[in-house]
Amino acid sequence: MSIKVRKYSEWKDTAIIVHIITQMMGKVKLSRMEPQPEWAHVLLSLTSDGFTTGLIPYGDKSFQIEYNIRESKVRAAGIDGRESGFALGGDTPISGYFGEFERMLVDVMCETEIYTMPQEMSVKTHFHEDHERRVYDPDAAMDFFRASVFAYGGISKFVAGYRGKKLMTQYFWGTFDTTAVLFSGEEAPWQGEGIIEAGAFDEQMMELGFWPGDDAFDDPAFYILMYPFPNADYTDAGIRPDKAWFSTEKSEFFFKLSDVLSYDDPDATLQDFLKSGYEIFTRGEGWPSLDWYEKPLLYGKGSSKL
Repeated sequence: MSIKVRKYSEWKDTAIIVHIITQMMGKVKLSRMEPQPEWAHVLLSLTSDGFTTGLIPYGDKSFQIEYNIRESKVRAAGIDGRESGFALGGDTPISGYFGEFERMLVDVMCETEIYTMPQEMSVKTHFHEDHERRVYDPDAAMDFFRASVFAYGGISKFVAGYRGKKLMTQYFWGTFDTTAVLFSGEEAPWQGEGIIEAGAFDEQMMELGFWPGDDAFDDPAFYILMYPFPNADYTDAGIRPDKAWFSTEKSEFFFKLSDVLSYDDPDATLQDFLKSGYEIFTRGEGWPSLDWYEKPLLYGKGSSKL
């Protein structure tokens, strides 16, 4: 798969639109789905064309919302056959898209009240009040999606055999990343403020993800985050490959997408990074039950006996 790496600053307008559209979708799930630990009920899944909420139960009006990046369209479809949607393009403001989004929901099922303030991003204007003109670049959106698909495949492969509790690779619309989460089984309640953090950080866990950068860090990159956040400095812990590094500021391992793709075998390189960071953190932070969590499965990929 050909992947074009774009710095965040190179497609910021489109990134904001993509981020906010997926936030609208996720907030509908937040409004209508039963709560699960670590916000698992609000995550979006990747499809061959973009992102989806999956089926949202609502009786005979159950529905799903899809963002088709390939066609620059948002679509909702109900199990009763009703469909509605709208296109992304030009310099339509977020307020315009949100008006279309609300109309789409009414067309398919019913009006759904959501909190219209963006979460965990630099934009701090309610959807219906955001009249700034930002140009949507469909090619940039597709480049982001292809990178996310590459990440989805590599991360999913690495975490597949982990026997402990986990969230398989999905799209986190708050933090704008494609991520899997592994849990050690140890309780670790959040000690700070914030309902998002308290819900996300209540067990010892590890995030292995990809995000496209932001205003503070311009390069799309893979990361490995440990919670509770490590007190130890893992700078010299031997993270692989050689272009990956440990950030003492973030207490995370990072590996820029451009660097991953610079190796002869990017897929194997990504696996090496994930395996290396996982082993350093689980051993360094004393995760329990690894003998069981890492025990090989009894069956392999594509078993011909099933």
